[in-house]
Amino acid sequence: MRRVVRFALAGFALLALASAAGAEEDNSALLVDLFAKICAPKPARPSQVERIAGSLGFVSDGGPITAEMERGPKIDILYSAKLIRRGERLGSMTVYFAGPDDGPSVTCSVSAVGVSADTLPGLIETSLKARERIDEPSNDDNHHRASWHVGAGSGEALEMSVWRTSPHRASISINYFATKR
Repeated sequence: MRRVVRFALAGFALLALASAAGAEEDNSALLVDLFAKICAPKPARPSQVERIAGSLGFVSDGGPITAEMERGPKIDILYSAKLIRRGERLGSMTVYFAGPDDGPSVTCSVSAVGVSADTLPGLIETSLKARERIDEPSNDDNHHRASWHVGAGSGEALEMSVWRTSPHRASISINYFATKR
């Protein structure tokens, strides 16, 4: 009888472990949430990105963004940071500001691992209010790329790239012109 109970408990433990691993595997909602908090508000200054990213747990290998870096007629700043939880790298972000101080071009991208290629497009459409999806051709069936229109008539596009093979990497990006608020 004890042996049966041990096997039953071991089976339940393995089932729970498999369920937990499966649940941890899908970081699709995390990726969309991070993008919604970092890139979707269309930050106008690199220091804004740095504050937002830091509050979400991102850590940059570079030094802090200083006021001097944001001064002058032109901005040319690449900010990158990574998100590490429980010793595991879950994601990263890069934001590039280039151009005139009063309206630089910005490329904002957030990436993560453990993302479902099947789940991510639907989350983007519902959470980020993206519309008119265009699936883009890929030379590899394991790679899914798509783009959407975002904003009211702004003509801006949100782009997604996700791999169906392990470690299931994905990224969401947007390009825009920043305006001071």
